Amino acid sequence: MPSLFRRRPSLALRLLLAVLAALLLLFLDQRGPRLVPLRGALLTVLHPVQQVIDLPFRAWAWGAGNLRERAALRAETATLREQNLRLQLRVQTLDALQAENHRLQALLDSLARTPQPLRALIASTVKIGLDPYIGQIQIDKGSLQGVFTGQPVLDADGVVGQVLHVAAQTSQVLLITDARHAIPVKSVRSGVRAIAVGRGPIGALDLPYLPNHVDLEVGDALVTSGLDDVFPADLPVAVVSSVNRIGEGEFAEIQATPRGRLDRIQEVLLVWPPAASPAPPNAAGDSPPQPLP
Repeated sequence: MPSLFRRRPSLALRLLLAVLAALLLLFLDQRGPRLVPLRGALLTVLHPVQQVIDLPFRAWAWGAGNLRERAALRAETATLREQNLRLQLRVQTLDALQAENHRLQALLDSLARTPQPLRALIASTVKIGLDPYIGQIQIDKGSLQGVFTGQPVLDADGVVGQVLHVAAQTSQVLLITDARHAIPVKSVRSGVRAIAVGRGPIGALDLPYLPNHVDLEVGDALVTSGLDDVFPADLPVAVVSSVNRIGEGEFAEIQATPRGRLDRIQEVLLVWPPAASPAPPNAAGDSPPQPLP
């Protein structure tokens, strides 16, 4: 009866035999080409085993490289997104500057179209009144820049109002559509003179106390008459929008639309009459004398 427990060679003996076999194979391989077919067969047989053994290492390298690429792509995407936001902000800023340049150029062009040379100063709107019944705006120029009470205020299209109150570096401007404002005007076509009075929140002008037979028609351009010694003559003010000749009444109902864009004022022109010019502030910072309108 064979024994159930056979005694096998020890590990040290087996290791020694393997080393001797390896040395023998190395010696034979160096001595001649007899083992070349055997080596080729062994490589062919062991190739799948090598592939299986290398698979985890290749998978680890592929995953690590993929993670590095994804991290680099995320960082690059974040950088590009930030650059895109900055470029968009710059584009918006450039658009705003371009629009501002167009408005300022329009102001200067309108000043060049005046029939007589006028001294002018550009001011920006800093505050707009929220009460629709009070047509006022606040600008960023005051007595330190020579602004005076009653000074005419224009935009690129025509008269928008006149200075009501003056502080050191700001001023309140009363718009021509305010019910408290009135301005002498005349028709370019017929020469008819009238007083244009603001209509408050409606944003239009009334030409009251004109007889039914007055020579005014819809579309007539109205300019300053210059008879008030405040507004220089021939500045565009409004265009006649409606003429209602009441049959039995004594006066016609005539309305006009302002030429100035009163609902979108951003920059204005402060003008001085031809005989007046603003005096620069002195070194002590005192307010210059205000020229009389």
